[in-house]
Amino acid sequence: MIFTWGDIRRGTLAIVLVIIPTVLLGTYIGPALQSYHITGHGLWELKRNNVPDEVIGPVHELRLKQFFFKFRLIREIKSRIANPELFNKYQKKIEDQIQIIPKSAVEYIFLAIIALYYFVLWYTTRRWFPNGKV
Repeated sequence: MIFTWGDIRRGTLAIVLVIIPTVLLGTYIGPALQSYHITGHGLWELKRNNVPDEVIGPVHELRLKQFFFKFRLIREIKSRIANPELFNKYQKKIEDQIQIIPKSAVEYIFLAIIALYYFVLWYTTRRWFPNGKV
């Protein structure tokens, strides 16, 4: 027999406890640690794309104001635009003009979080399997 049930169990545990969390953390931790804003250039691009002034005017008040999450900036823009249909119509164009504020050392924060996750994983598997056999 090529594979035993122990091999299948260890492979499944490796996929579920190591590979999937690493991919998910690598994908979602970067955007979660960024800040967002809309710039004057982004507003100019909205104007060039024929977005009406009823949308651009309220958004202009938020120019260069930092928001930690992108959805909070979108929610603030939506609350300032008087006509919800206009916001829904131009939402994609507005989202395209939102810029990420670059933060230094985001990669190091990711490495610290992934190292902490692996330490907790190592510690818990050591407690569950004291003899080292998974």
